[in-house]
Amino acid sequence: MNFLELVKKRFSARSYESKIVEQDKIDYILECARLAPSAVNYQPWRFIVVKSEEQKQKMRQCYVRE
Repeated sequence: MNFLELVKKRFSARSYESKIVEQDKIDYILECARLAPSAVNYQPWRFIVVKSEEQKQKMRQCYVRE
C-alpha cells in the first residue's frame, strides 16, 4: 500500500467497543511506538495504558468534550 492509499483509508474513531484488549496486543503496539523514529532520537513521547474504569474517569476529567 502506498502513502496515498493509506491516507485515503484513514478514519477517526468516534466510538469504541467495551471489550478488553489483550495484553500481547498492547505490548506489540507499545514496542512499535518505542522503536518509531524521532528527531535526533529524542523520543519525546510518553504512553499511558488505561485499563480500569477509575483511570478512565480520571482521563475524562482532562478533556471536557463528550
